Amino acid sequence: MSYLLATLANDADYMPAHLFALEGELVASETAEREQWGLGYFADDRALVIKKPGELLAQRSAYELASQVKSRVVVACAQENGNRDAVPPYRFRRWLFGTSGDLSALGAMRQRIVDRLPDFVRSDLSRDGTGDLAFAMFLAELFRSGKLDDPLVTNEDLARGLETTAKTIESLATESGDTVDAAYVATNGRGVMVVTSGVPVSYRVVEGLERLPEGAPDPAMTDFKRVVAALKRFRAVVIAAHVPEGRPGWTRIEPGRTVFVDRTLEVSTYGG
Repeated sequence: MSYLLATLANDADYMPAHLFALEGELVASETAEREQWGLGYFADDRALVIKKPGELLAQRSAYELASQVKSRVVVACAQENGNRDAVPPYRFRRWLFGTSGDLSALGAMRQRIVDRLPDFVRSDLSRDGTGDLAFAMFLAELFRSGKLDDPLVTNEDLARGLETTAKTIESLATESGDTVDAAYVATNGRGVMVVTSGVPVSYRVVEGLERLPEGAPDPAMTDFKRVVAALKRFRAVVIAAHVPEGRPGWTRIEPGRTVFVDRTLEVSTYGG
């Protein structure tokens, strides 16, 4: 099974309502044994994660994990893996990193990759993950190019870093006679970027919300007008894997192209 969702919104207070509205549209694929779910978000300028076994979720969706989360950025992932710590998204400082697809080819090259990582990145790796290896390679790429801690780093710089990471992973897999079909999402809380190498990924812009998770706003509410106005003003960009091709409102991302959504919800495309 595979599930990947990343979204950046203009109003953190209505993120739960936004994810609730997506429940029927973005459904996880078939249930898998030892299914694990992970969710990343930001609170007080800190990157945080929630991880749970699928069997503990009443509904297999991002909303089920984030029904109380108020964050402008959310990344949700699910995969078949017995180790809860190995499921994405992964966290490092202000960064969150999510993956979808098959990264097992990296396992055979693990030591070769680890040996080339900066010490401060290597120390955060799990013992049996492969998605976190991709994250480590992304962080190392930003570090080597002087962009990891650069306060003036541009959106394009970050997008190029993710693109280079995806291409490096493809090259390593090819050298070993294998292939990697995966998608990668990275966010520092100020923007969200995605690149795909074989996994179908799409995005769409959400303009306004019609209801709260508990239903349409009640006119008897003291702040009814404020809530209705906030729902109308709500905007978000959603990125998701495995959206059926041709679904109205969704734009398919070309393989090798990196899409970057900035804090103003402007969508830019780089590379390819």
